[in-house]
Amino acid sequence: MSETKTIFKVNEKYAWLREPLLMRLPDDSLFCAIFLGGEYDGCRENFVAGIRSDDDGETWSPLEIIKAIKSVGCWACSVFEHNGTGYIFWMTLNDDRRDMTGHLLSTGEDGRSFEHDRLMPKFSGAHCGTVDTRRGTKLRNGRVLLPIAWQEVVGEPVELTAEQAKRLSNLGGATNANKVFCCGILEPNEDFTDFTRHGRVCQPTPTDVMPSIPLFENQIAELSDDSLAMLMRADLTNRLWRSDSADGGHSWSDPVKTEIPNPGSKPLIINLPDGRIVLFHNPSEKNYDDIDAFHHAYRTPLEMWISNDDMNTWPVKETLMAAPAVAMYPDGFYDKKTGLIYLVWENDEEVFFKKISV
Repeated sequence: MSETKTIFKVNEKYAWLREPLLMRLPDDSLFCAIFLGGEYDGCRENFVAGIRSDDDGETWSPLEIIKAIKSVGCWACSVFEHNGTGYIFWMTLNDDRRDMTGHLLSTGEDGRSFEHDRLMPKFSGAHCGTVDTRRGTKLRNGRVLLPIAWQEVVGEPVELTAEQAKRLSNLGGATNANKVFCCGILEPNEDFTDFTRHGRVCQPTPTDVMPSIPLFENQIAELSDDSLAMLMRADLTNRLWRSDSADGGHSWSDPVKTEIPNPGSKPLIINLPDGRIVLFHNPSEKNYDDIDAFHHAYRTPLEMWISNDDMNTWPVKETLMAAPAVAMYPDGFYDKKTGLIYLVWENDEEVFFKKISV
């Protein structure tokens, strides 16, 4: 493994950051998107920014603003490179996530500048018609699948007690207390101008404050028999949840709770060419009754697990950042040319970068 580097840090101008996203652009540079500018998720001052490296991660450029709209929060949820084009999936958020719109940026002829921007299609049933698109995967047969999550409104807004609202603050609080959380996939055409939605994975919880288990920030693994498995963040349960597809992602099984600990944080799955599956995550549990604790405090340690038997066992477990240091929102990719995984993550104040030999 290479050393862990800090490639961006908050400062007097930008005192908050969230969720770095990493890809190699068609011009062979590395690009790391970050959203920052406000003080919290959904803040109207947030914007999409980025830093670049032209020497394979040794040095990084100053911050540049990619998308900013006055009085509207801008948030990048994933990046992807396909057929010589780099893409940034991003959203505009008005009024604390009550009104969201999906957008898609793409690179131009230079393979470096994000020159084209268009609206993502609206999807029936999804709140505001918008889906949250996450890190996709290219299957062995060439198909590209993008994991998505969305909420469906059920009934009237729910009145929460102050304690309930604080307990659910990491899920949008009262804004999501009357929504069912669903997961599925998008399949794009070759130039990402049309998308087909498949699947609707959800787990109702009619007796709880939330009408469903909050499944989101999902990831896809391709298994040795060409079937697919989806792992999902599931707040309030302290485990990752799983759904499987035997028909290429067109339909998915009912979700089940796995034995993989998770405190309500984003996992990352990377499929290696030799069939191994790599999982980056925080294998810990959160005390959801500890409402006065910093809500990211349980996102530690950051570990890399590797399975060679379709995620039945994880014989390799390596710690990338030890507890109690917060280390969350891992993102990255496997580079076939170098044989390395390129990884970024953050701790609320810094973005870290590492190259990993697997």
